[in-house]
Amino acid sequence: MILTTQRTGSTFLVECLGSHPQIDCAGEILIGVPEGPRPGYRGRFQPLYKLLNIVRTGAWRPGNLMSNYFASGQVKVRAFKVMYNQLAYPFSLNYLRQHEEVRILHLRRHNLLKVHVSRLLMPKRKRLQAMAPVEPVWVHVDPAAAIESMRKARLLYERFETLFERHQRLQLTYENLINGQFLQTDTGVRICDFLGVVQHPMKSRLVKLNPELLRGMVTNYDELAEAVSRTEFADMLE
Repeated sequence: MILTTQRTGSTFLVECLGSHPQIDCAGEILIGVPEGPRPGYRGRFQPLYKLLNIVRTGAWRPGNLMSNYFASGQVKVRAFKVMYNQLAYPFSLNYLRQHEEVRILHLRRHNLLKVHVSRLLMPKRKRLQAMAPVEPVWVHVDPAAAIESMRKARLLYERFETLFERHQRLQLTYENLINGQFLQTDTGVRICDFLGVVQHPMKSRLVKLNPELLRGMVTNYDELAEAVSRTEFADMLE
């Protein structure tokens, strides 16, 4: 499984894995979203929409769902994506901790400041993924909230490393993931070796949504940079 949180390039990775002839890779099956990138519904009834998906797909019985998923298909590897918050439910977490044969691609983004900013930009966009360049959007960032978010994110990653310490894990980072619409070659080699499949180039249809530089997204960048530069996260500024 791909274990991660929001805005780490996980949907890009799902598509890349799915492009490998020996791998099937689904989306977030634990919330009833097995497909890859799609518009989805993000209106006022989104919680109800998610609940209906969970009921419709059988995700309310996560152990059975995961067992059936892994047992199906004809390819060598079956994978899906799990967000940290989806393991807040004990049935899902307990199943995965008990099944130590499940290998884990633990994906994070080193630049936690960009993760925080990207999350703030989410409500400003109609779609969270794109297959063609889109116009940039801007956001004001509360420096104190950003610093607190980064500290929580670091602790969360370490918590899940500990929870799954008995599993075979491959640590991946966003910064070593993307080469245009292709998976970076070195990362692809590591993943294929880890999963025991043949070496094969992997690609996605997706393109980056946000600019590379925080200055191109944050309206109060100088204020944010001054505050962050005095913390352990100073290296996450340009």
